Amino acid sequence: MGFDQLKSMDRAIAFLLFGVCVGLGVACADETLECEINENIVNLNSGSSPIHDPAIIKADGSYYVYSSSDLGSFYTSSDLREWTLAGQVFDEIPRWLRHEIPGADHIGSPDISYYRGRYLLFYQSHKSDTCDAATGLATNATLDPTRSEYEWVDHGQVLRSKPYFSSIEVICGDEQSIFNAIDPHFFEDADGTPWLAIGSTIGGIQLIELDPKTLRPLPGRDYFTLAQRFLLLDDPVIEGAYIVFRNGYYYLFMSFNHCCKGDKTRYQVRVGRAKELTGPYLDKEGWPLKWGGGTLVIDGDAPLIGTGHNDVFSENGVDWLVHHAKHPEESFRAFLNIRKIEWGGDLWPSVCRDAGDRT
Repeated sequence: MGFDQLKSMDRAIAFLLFGVCVGLGVACADETLECEINENIVNLNSGSSPIHDPAIIKADGSYYVYSSSDLGSFYTSSDLREWTLAGQVFDEIPRWLRHEIPGADHIGSPDISYYRGRYLLFYQSHKSDTCDAATGLATNATLDPTRSEYEWVDHGQVLRSKPYFSSIEVICGDEQSIFNAIDPHFFEDADGTPWLAIGSTIGGIQLIELDPKTLRPLPGRDYFTLAQRFLLLDDPVIEGAYIVFRNGYYYLFMSFNHCCKGDKTRYQVRVGRAKELTGPYLDKEGWPLKWGGGTLVIDGDAPLIGTGHNDVFSENGVDWLVHHAKHPEESFRAFLNIRKIEWGGDLWPSVCRDAGDRT
């Protein structure tokens, strides 16, 4: 992609993003969730930390949570409340990843799912403070480490974002789109078509269709921008996409603000919805997520802060918001949080206790 092409991409939208935000202040002010929040059902005194960017699944009667860590830590539970560290996905950073990103030192933002007879673990690593990033995929026949067929098979690189300019390491993507290859989220639509949501601040949250056999982006397919934020904000971070289909809508959960700024952390979960998977997504006020919109779901649970990077887990007709939160009195360590999602009469998700009574 040439420089002229890069300059012209979404120029009209970019103008609106900056102009609306700076000139009118629409959708830019910090919000506070003023309600009593559903309790976190996790016992924080069990093995629920350090769990960062949790991804959850149930398999063979046990619950599994995968966490960002050096080598992809995972935890198990029999009841969603008591958790135990059970191991790590990798013994070392995959060779392909070390080749692509010298100095890669983590397996980040894992996404766990089940597709066509095998478990999929999408993961990422990146060069700090840049969008020089790569998304990889590992698969397994089972998640139970005690079974003989247990073996994570790494399939290497799925998606790569590289800086367009050697002197600017925060504008990345490939020849088709601007994006950051972090925070992958796998989604299978009603027709069985696989998709991958990825991205963060520069380029926003993107969605790309995958080849059902290779689970890599199909050549020539369009990237769909689902959400993005105003870059002139003091903290313009957007990341951690997660999509669920409920009530005839696709709901896009995402995290706003920087995850890890100590006592200044304002990490929070927001949501929008759309009638089509590819959008457009709107928040509760009707504001487009592509223009900075997003309805607040949770922004803290005192004394915990940094409530973000969520997953949604469903069982027995109940949806649970699964996310991490930082404890200021524990050196801001990340703890697992699981709390019930309420669906009000307006069909919007909430963790407020009285949300079910709202219309």
